[in-house]
Amino acid sequence: MKSLKLTLQCFFYLFVLFLCLSRSAHWGFSHDENQFIAAGQLLSDHGLLPYINYPYTHMPYGAIFYAITARISNYDYVAARVLNSFAWLICCLLIVIIFKLFGSTKSSIAIHVWECVIVFIFLNHPSMTLIAGEALNHSLASVFSLLALMFFILFVQQRYSPPWMAFGCGVCISLAAFIRFNYASLIAVLFLLFLTYKLVLNPPRILSSFLSFSAGLLTAALPALVLFVLAPNPSYYGNIVYTRLNTIYYQELHFTSGMLLSSKIRGFLSGTFSSPLNFILYTLLIYVGITSFVLFLRKKSPVDLNYLAVATFAFTLFLTAFAPTPIQQQYFFAPVPFLVIILALMGLKLSKKNILVFYMAVLLLLFAMDPKLRVANPLDEFKYLSNPSQSTPIQVHDFAEEIKQYVPKGRILTLIPMIPLEAGYDIYPFTVTGPFSWRTSLLLTSQRRTTYGVISPEELPVILKKDPPDAILTGFEDTNAGFIRNDPGTLETPFVNYAKENSYTPISLYPSFIGHPITLWVKPN
Repeated sequence: MKSLKLTLQCFFYLFVLFLCLSRSAHWGFSHDENQFIAAGQLLSDHGLLPYINYPYTHMPYGAIFYAITARISNYDYVAARVLNSFAWLICCLLIVIIFKLFGSTKSSIAIHVWECVIVFIFLNHPSMTLIAGEALNHSLASVFSLLALMFFILFVQQRYSPPWMAFGCGVCISLAAFIRFNYASLIAVLFLLFLTYKLVLNPPRILSSFLSFSAGLLTAALPALVLFVLAPNPSYYGNIVYTRLNTIYYQELHFTSGMLLSSKIRGFLSGTFSSPLNFILYTLLIYVGITSFVLFLRKKSPVDLNYLAVATFAFTLFLTAFAPTPIQQQYFFAPVPFLVIILALMGLKLSKKNILVFYMAVLLLLFAMDPKLRVANPLDEFKYLSNPSQSTPIQVHDFAEEIKQYVPKGRILTLIPMIPLEAGYDIYPFTVTGPFSWRTSLLLTSQRRTTYGVISPEELPVILKKDPPDAILTGFEDTNAGFIRNDPGTLETPFVNYAKENSYTPISLYPSFIGHPITLWVKPN
């Protein structure tokens, strides 16, 4: 019987993996992915590093993971999205492992049903469906923050060597922070949790655990710290200055949504109350946060401290969603894995008290996910896996290879350099961030651009005169905002002007993953 349950679990998670892979296959092309994949490609193929060799507007560790995928496969985009799929699968497993760490969980039909429901809710949460198929940095940061929470829970439970659990906790939260900046807030949270554990429970050898946690933080942070020391100004630009410039950019576009704290809060409340599931999750967060804090002070129980840790992780990451301006809906994804853990814990308690009420709660949650209770054929999700030519990453790869019939080799100038890098071309490193650093570059003075290593349209002619491109690829930003208000598509105008002035031959191409034509400008012989 036990082997049968294990077999069914394996098939279930295999199904989850194929579901994630299918999403990665059919998810539309996004210029947001370029900055992560291209950075990995440059690291893998040319040994170029963020900050040191080009301006980069994110924490650096995401590039390492995408460099690994670029190294092991010539299908860079496919490999990056496959990595993303496996990361989501690991997130599902960690969510289940963490909620099962709380107390004794006897194997039963109800528990297995609940495990499947929790995974289903996580994979179909509204914030998850915004990013699930893209190769970004959310999934990797989620994996390591969940691992950090798991190590902290094991540390409190004293199941394994506490110093090693503290060390693992430090390593994982440091990795999460250097993948996605807002997760750095959890470092302070964990220091406070370790301190609370010491002050309230007063265990032996707590100092060694603090030192182990700090050693883990430092060990994982060393490569990033080396980058920051070697390139302090570009690092400061990428993680601090750029975020300010991005706000100014949207202000100059007269963008109004999510710019002020009041509108951010209204947007969150509107989204929360329009989604029954979100309303349930955030209501449970408030309830568990308050009750676990009170019970921990009263009972001084390690279990209540672990409940408090989950709630604190969720609440802290929720607050970080309001920091960027303008706010984006996907920023509210960060707390979702921890909100789902809280939901899982409450369901676990309910299943032990009243099994009938538990199953009614399960139906209520499914109704909250979709009031119409529409059940799609799960096999439909896999159709893109059975027909690879319809997969977005495969179409991107085929398009990159198609360019070779016009430009056999050389350097290509484009705001989406991941595509020529896919086919083995050289690119201009300053384009790694795609349109993002480029569109805000003119907001900096010439002197500050030099200090930060930022290239703008003003420096472009000098760069291209020294090293002219063999081809220029434009049209990816046709539908997106330009440098100033009411000029969509003009981010590539400096590229087009250079091509025309130097008699490049325009060739119209029609990539199926974009939906509109783009232009390949070929250098004259």
